[in-house]
Amino acid sequence: MTKLTIAVVEDEPIISADLGDRLTDLGYRVSGNYSSGEKALEQFKKSVPDLILMDVKLEGALDGVDTALAIRRFSQVPVIFLTSNSDEVTYRRARAARPSAFISKPFRGRDLAHAIDLALTAKTPPSAAVTEQEPIFPEGESALLLHDRLFLKVKDRLVRIMLHDILWIEADDYYCKVITDEREFLVTKTLKKLSGLLPPDAPFVRCHRSYLVNLQRITEIGEIFVFVGSHKIPVSRSKRSELMTRVGNL
Repeated sequence: MTKLTIAVVEDEPIISADLGDRLTDLGYRVSGNYSSGEKALEQFKKSVPDLILMDVKLEGALDGVDTALAIRRFSQVPVIFLTSNSDEVTYRRARAARPSAFISKPFRGRDLAHAIDLALTAKTPPSAAVTEQEPIFPEGESALLLHDRLFLKVKDRLVRIMLHDILWIEADDYYCKVITDEREFLVTKTLKKLSGLLPPDAPFVRCHRSYLVNLQRITEIGEIFVFVGSHKIPVSRSKRSELMTRVGNL
């Protein structure tokens, strides 16, 4: 039987080596040890392991949370955070990356083993397996949520969009524009109805009557605008309080 692979992202050599030994003893294969988020990301874009053990504090420009958020843009691989700093601010930042577990150092071997087992047991089926399921659209529907992705009817095709890839959704009369890094999709559904499809815990907020923005993709917040990269999105006065509350809860 092929052993499950686990990558270790830890900048303290002694702890990294200890984790490698523990994982080997538990029957897993260590796919790599990385001391920085940058090095880990470079490799994960080529090959993603079955699970990642990630220290929150890392050397380099990217800490563990930044690295995990970057990983979420292309993979839903389970991530377990390891940290000696378990304060509330760190926890809130880490939660935005949807980790499978959060373990404080020093950790016990049994706690680590249980966290890994639970994370792998609850692991979402690979994307390929999910997309093989043919979405069944009710008559007249143009959008359907399936797990962590939307399927949109675009002409005679079904287009899959991962929720974390959506930058914002913009109302256009009785239509919606779904904006991603690569494309813009026009959907025959109102913004209210399309937003109603999203899971309650999805990181989206209605910042304006015509805009629904992905909180995890906001780069700047002003008084009456938010920015997603270079794109400026209006914020209505009545929605600003909710926006700031949601941002604070990330």
